[in-house]
Amino acid sequence: MSRTAAEALRAAALACAAVALVLCLVDVRSDGPRGGVLAALAAGAVCAGAWALATRGRPVPAPAPHPWRGLPSVLHRDPVDWYAAVSTLLAGATPFAAYLLAAAGEVNDAWLVLWALPLGGWFLLTLPALWRTLFRPFPERHRFLAQDARAGRVYAVRFVLETGQWVRLIDEDNRKLVDPAPSVVQMLRLRDEHGAYYGTQPLGEGVVGPSAIGPFSLFAAGCRGEHVWVVWPERWEPVLAVARRKGRPAYPVAMVSETGAMVWGYAAIDYTDRYLTDPANLHPTVPGLAARPLRPRPRFRTEVHGRMFAYLAVALAALTPVLLDVVSGAVSVGLGLLAAAALVGAPLAASGANSRIPDAGRWDVPPVQDLRVPS
Repeated sequence: MSRTAAEALRAAALACAAVALVLCLVDVRSDGPRGGVLAALAAGAVCAGAWALATRGRPVPAPAPHPWRGLPSVLHRDPVDWYAAVSTLLAGATPFAAYLLAAAGEVNDAWLVLWALPLGGWFLLTLPALWRTLFRPFPERHRFLAQDARAGRVYAVRFVLETGQWVRLIDEDNRKLVDPAPSVVQMLRLRDEHGAYYGTQPLGEGVVGPSAIGPFSLFAAGCRGEHVWVVWPERWEPVLAVARRKGRPAYPVAMVSETGAMVWGYAAIDYTDRYLTDPANLHPTVPGLAARPLRPRPRFRTEVHGRMFAYLAVALAALTPVLLDVVSGAVSVGLGLLAAAALVGAPLAASGANSRIPDAGRWDVPPVQDLRVPS
């Protein structure tokens, strides 16, 4: 199946869920079947299952090739991920809608409001994630780099991207001896023309933690073994001064492949001065030439999406008797609360697993490094 068809299935599943959500909020009554809601949920389940079958085990596509014309002067922010935005909105609103559908007219207003309050709080908790997805806060240092690129000159060095690594570290101050949980660091392992190694990290993490499927991982897998350019601002001295006083002690960088794709990131101050103090690494940018930020392309992974689908199946099973109007009273309310709890658990299960479990098709996973033990 083509990538366009897989994305269409993904969009159709979200559209069906959105229709069901609207119908739940509009068709609030205590009796009668809700065939429209059930039909929308069934159609969404079919589309989600078809997407899972179409993308399971699918290799990560490489960025589309473009002739190399030089370093771009236009470095765009990552585009809005509308799939993630809609998913976040649905994740926040559907538990409340499921409970309202099952409890309206079955309990008095006081109990209805009492149980609705935590679900309303859950919706408020999802709003910061929705804001980050839509407005994509952009660090000042990276705006500084984008300005230098547009002005016409940047420091840039051509590397070979050897691999993307999912590095797991046990911090020096970790006191746990049995199964200490390592922190995860994503890194691109790069090698310059002299054989020296260099590493870059992604611009930011997801809501729960590092994303195993975001643009950075797509760049790591698609450009592995290829030449890429690491770009720093021409005015790197002010960045260094600010980094030493406050904030993250790192340089802003853009990684640009020779296919025209790019991702934003950071580079540690160590081992960077050797590139920034060499005037030969100062290059002009091509006026009007824009790099292409990558869009995340998730695929079905059992370890990530399996539990999420299981939670969604529980919610659908709990709501089906309510939608068919074969239960009422306390049973209907109980099923509504069960469905709401499952709908809250589904995105948490997926995002938690996504931040803990790397996609082996995109990342190399070296052994855990225990920083408490001298290497």
